[in-house]
Amino acid sequence: MAKTKQQKSKPKKQPHQKQGKDCDLSQFRAQLDALGLKIIQVTADGNCFFRAIADQLEGNEDEHNKYRNMIVLYIVKNREMFEPFIEDDVPFEDYCKTMDDDGTWAGNMELQAASLVTRSNICIHRNMSPRWYIRNFEDTRTRMIHLSYHDGEHYNSVRSKEDACGGPARPVVIEADAKVSAASKQAKATESKSKNKADKCHVNAGAIKVVMSGSCCDNTEKAEQVLLQVNGDVDAAIEFLIADQGMESLTENDTETASASDTINPKHASDSPMENTEQAREELIEEESASGNNSETVQAKCTTQTDDKKIPRNKTCPCGSKKKYKSCCGTATGRSSVKLLVSQTMESKKGRKNLRRGTSNEVEANAPDVGALCI
Repeated sequence: MAKTKQQKSKPKKQPHQKQGKDCDLSQFRAQLDALGLKIIQVTADGNCFFRAIADQLEGNEDEHNKYRNMIVLYIVKNREMFEPFIEDDVPFEDYCKTMDDDGTWAGNMELQAASLVTRSNICIHRNMSPRWYIRNFEDTRTRMIHLSYHDGEHYNSVRSKEDACGGPARPVVIEADAKVSAASKQAKATESKSKNKADKCHVNAGAIKVVMSGSCCDNTEKAEQVLLQVNGDVDAAIEFLIADQGMESLTENDTETASASDTINPKHASDSPMENTEQAREELIEEESASGNNSETVQAKCTTQTDDKKIPRNKTCPCGSKKKYKSCCGTATGRSSVKLLVSQTMESKKGRKNLRRGTSNEVEANAPDVGALCI
């Protein structure tokens, strides 16, 4: 009779994975304990994210279904915001229907929607890793929801160690994070302020020369002031000064305007500004390449036809503006109108400048921060 083969007993499975998770959880608890926090465990049934939210806001994880419906409804109402982030080409309606079912795991979109619909920021604690923040609201009084994330598959609620858990979670302040956030905002504000101040204080003397030549203005201070207002844009400064002169001429009565037009030299008015401007532009380019735009050593020298002789203030201005010298290049009163009119001139200038050069200006805009979907 043949002997039966001896059956080897299978070794019992050792719960290494469970022990590992228990070890990680103990380590995680110690990490949060150092911050004065503790983990409040919720049921792991696929609703853990919504249970943790319910515990934070009401102190009762059994209200999870209410928050699931609230978050899904917000996603449905803001389809244009969330639909581009649905993965695997799942139809939007199908995604929302599935997410509304009990036991469906929440993802990054639900994190963002939860922050927006509850008007709360969210802090996610991770074991031996930096904290994640979903910060959609900058007001320091905004509530912060604290969650813990375990092994990429489970959420728990996080509260202060002194919290008795008898209702909504007590406010938690992590001083290290608050200081980092404040320092970052202050550094950005200081950098932006310094950059704007430096840009406004630097005016190239060569640019002043071009502006004065192109606009037939012999008032250096006025030309410099206009350049500061338009951030050094030579074309904008010239157009502003010309427009400013035109607006001043409208205040002259009809009799003075007619008298001035009889004595004006049209050839000088049409030829001189263009020739002077082109020549000055060439000199400015050469000057910048040679001296590196050192405005401290360059002085503005503008030569106009009014330098040869003293022009009576009641005579017609030779710049071609069709008005008296005292109301044109011989006046310093135009300074006060610079800030009032510069915005109008800049708007009209941008369109003409783009058509003339065939280029488009880069626009820097600070779009409003609506938080990060992908964390």
